[in-house]
Amino acid sequence: MPHPTRRALLAVTGTALAGRLARAADNPLPPPAPAAIGAAVPLSGSLAIIGDECQRGIALAVAAVNEAGGIAGQPVNLTLADTRDQEHAADAVNFLIGAGHAGVILSAGASDVSYPASAAAELAQVPFIELNAPAAGLTARGFKFLLRTGPTTDMIAALAVSTIQARFPGRKIGLLFNTGATGGAIAGAAIRALKAASIPPLLIIGYGTDEADLTEPAGRLMRARADIVLHAAGAQDTLAFFAALRGAGWRPEAVLGCGDGYGLRENAEALGPAFEGTLMIGAPFYPPAAAGIEQAYWDSYGMAPRAPDSLTAYVGAKLVLDALAAGQGDPGKSLDAIRRSDVPAGGLANGFGAAFDRTGQNTRSFVTLQQWSGQQPRPV
Repeated sequence: MPHPTRRALLAVTGTALAGRLARAADNPLPPPAPAAIGAAVPLSGSLAIIGDECQRGIALAVAAVNEAGGIAGQPVNLTLADTRDQEHAADAVNFLIGAGHAGVILSAGASDVSYPASAAAELAQVPFIELNAPAAGLTARGFKFLLRTGPTTDMIAALAVSTIQARFPGRKIGLLFNTGATGGAIAGAAIRALKAASIPPLLIIGYGTDEADLTEPAGRLMRARADIVLHAAGAQDTLAFFAALRGAGWRPEAVLGCGDGYGLRENAEALGPAFEGTLMIGAPFYPPAAAGIEQAYWDSYGMAPRAPDSLTAYVGAKLVLDALAAGQGDPGKSLDAIRRSDVPAGGLANGFGAAFDRTGQNTRSFVTLQQWSGQQPRPV
């Protein structure tokens, strides 16, 4: 049997290839699905209330993007994982990357869990966007895949000390703080800022993250006659401190609160008149520009927002999702696009802008001085 000639083989091959190309033109392959999005937030344990509030903000951002057409013409695929404590935070991220096929991780809730969570994402070389955990050290580790859209503990401490200088000159300052990642970082930055301002604190008192009774620290502050108490607290510590003040029958001239506990509406409702007038430093709490997001929160959850964390999470998540949409769902392109962001101050719904420094920190995020009045934090 004669062998086919090279010319005949080329002719057959060309005919077959032309047929395949024609069929491919008639039935083009669908575009690749956009990367799945993972959300690593504490949904159980002592951090659950803040984690759930952040999750609500992320969910509202996803809903807004899906209403506008999604990413690459498809709805956002969001998978949640519970970073309930430091021990389980890395496992949650690994689950999102492995079983959840997440190409981008959104993180929110607490600095304590963000440290191990972000390390797991960095090891896997998956973009990790921290939305609201403020510990300054998070972005000081030289990570290549980490960005933070929200403010830092250094910003909180700087505003706390400038508030003391402007509103309470010459007063005796007591510093009380939770030794967790956020409270400890606020305290460290505040001590440095107080020293730079030549304001020696009267007392510096730290307590463990699991401390439920602050009677002894409150008594020490009372006996030392502290005029102003700067308190860096977790979600539960605020209630414990005010219970201790009530038990001692004492109230300093002013309490200047920082940390999750001072931004929670539930705490204001639980403490009632005792909490009125308390000063708080935190991210903006639903300013007028965020009225549409606040209404969406009401429509979705049947209640008012519980803390500024939901709005902080919303604006960060929306920035990331919009970048993904512009990059057709490509995480690498989106990470680069976010790094190059140049949104002027006031350009985001809570008043933030977006510009990232070499560490991955959004330098156009900020905190404000607020005061609780009528169970609502109001700008001062």
